[in-house]
Amino acid sequence: MKRFFIYIIGVALVLTACDVDGSDNGNLDGFWQMTSREDVFCGTMGKVDMRNSGITWSFQGSILELRDVKKVNQDIIASFERNGDVLKLNRFYFVDRDNGDRMIENTDTTVSAYLMPYGINNANEQLFQIEELTSSRMVLVSRDPYSGRMEFRKY
Repeated sequence: MKRFFIYIIGVALVLTACDVDGSDNGNLDGFWQMTSREDVFCGTMGKVDMRNSGITWSFQGSILELRDVKKVNQDIIASFERNGDVLKLNRFYFVDRDNGDRMIENTDTTVSAYLMPYGINNANEQLFQIEELTSSRMVLVSRDPYSGRMEFRKY
């Protein structure tokens, strides 16, 4: 009988010691490479092949990392929320671990120089409609008339 209580206490301790911090992001979580982009900043509203650009978006929990693997553009981190088919991005920061990540201000020069290469044109808040999201493909359409449509493939 004593051994039974020891097993019960042991199992209870094991079960209560674990805290799983899961994500409800489903297929959104992971590493995404931008494959094409359509917006007025690409010159025309035509589709631009972005596969060789090195632009990636990486989602985990409530953090989004915008990275240029070719190191042409500044890496950025942001917060995101997903409500159904709407993706809201906000609180953008420069990735600068040595000097502290500095928040990006919503000025024309800052937005054009740092955020537009990633398909974002507002440092305060950017809303996207999730047109398609599978385990291998994502299509985002901006609710802003100046940003357009972006396609991604998952790595």
